[in-house]
Amino acid sequence: MRNVDCRRAAGRTQDAIVEFVRHLCDVSWSEIESSASLPVPRMYSLQRLVEISYYNMARIRLEWSRIWAILGEHFNRVGTHSNLAVANFAVDSLRQLSMKFLEKGELAHFQFQKDFLSPFDYIYARHPDIGIRDMVRPGWPADHARRGN
Repeated sequence: MRNVDCRRAAGRTQDAIVEFVRHLCDVSWSEIESSASLPVPRMYSLQRLVEISYYNMARIRLEWSRIWAILGEHFNRVGTHSNLAVANFAVDSLRQLSMKFLEKGELAHFQFQKDFLSPFDYIYARHPDIGIRDMVRPGWPADHARRGN
């Protein structure tokens, strides 16, 4: 796979970035599934998706919500993956992205906050590993936001 420049992806049009993210999610899932039997599966594309999320968080809410609709579903899938290395990476990345998201005060008061944080609930309800569930325990993002950390 060619090296993905995530900073350049932030300059794409709304439709282009949505399609780019959709296809990169597909590549990420294929990459993970094709190497799932390894102790640490390949997660290059998943790492790029995390970077793309970070660099595109400054988009207007309407654009960002279209991107997150795709990314959130992908985080649901990888966050509940049976390979703990994949699930752990996904949850850790999701936590870091949520901290960045919650720093954006103007977004904290919109319905979108609930949508952005919904993968935490999804993963908590579906992953059998207690360590993963502890990382996404209910209330973590809200606790973090209240403390201002």
